[in-house]
Amino acid sequence: MKGDATQDTLIRSYDNAIENPRGKIKKLFYSVIPRHILRNVPFELRLTWLKISKKNVRKRFANSKDLLVNLGCGPQGRPGWINVDAVPGANVNCVYDCRKSLPFQDGSARGIFAEHFFEHLDYQDEVPHFLAECRRVLQPGGVIRIIVPDAGAYLRAYCRGDWDELQKMRVLGENHSEAGMGFAYNTRMELINFVFRQWGQHKFAYDFETLSFILKKHGFSSVQEQKFGGSILPDICIDSPERKHESLYVDAVK
Repeated sequence: MKGDATQDTLIRSYDNAIENPRGKIKKLFYSVIPRHILRNVPFELRLTWLKISKKNVRKRFANSKDLLVNLGCGPQGRPGWINVDAVPGANVNCVYDCRKSLPFQDGSARGIFAEHFFEHLDYQDEVPHFLAECRRVLQPGGVIRIIVPDAGAYLRAYCRGDWDELQKMRVLGENHSEAGMGFAYNTRMELINFVFRQWGQHKFAYDFETLSFILKKHGFSSVQEQKFGGSILPDICIDSPERKHESLYVDAVK
């Protein structure tokens, strides 16, 4: 889900809401419930409200056909697409929590694109529902393109024993700092943990073998590993260039 920055904003808002001038309430909260548990509470509460308030979204797409759907689009919404995200934004034209359901009719989409969203889903609780929904809304022969951090590539880079390959994947600065994160990695394993945990937002790490397995398990055929900019269905190849060095690209057909 590309709303990571928005989630951090919600966390800060939550901190401000529970903090009196002396910070006693905040300290009391954190002494009882650890911050890493509270971190996702504002986001989940917001999504609960979203489910309640967006019951009519399905009506918008009742007669839609041949859709191109961009799931978890964040700021990467594209003209001519149904750009879905749980966080409202300038390029989001469908605000919806798509982790367990999609607001589209059976067989109404010819292509689904999900870039750096799938790793935010719980492997046991959410992935089965999500893939079943994607398969339901795709027309026969429709294609889903899933792009995730490439766990296999990261682990191979780690096993080299130096920072060279990792720096190509993450674009690290001086002292292995990362722009926009506000901190530097002290060890290579710190970087690996951050990539595949990311403050608890990332739920699972994938290589091609695992992603292919789970797609086939849920009824998709012709699962193919792709490269940046190449797809079975060229219309859904809207990959972000800034993620290409760390990403695994996979197409699967209904």
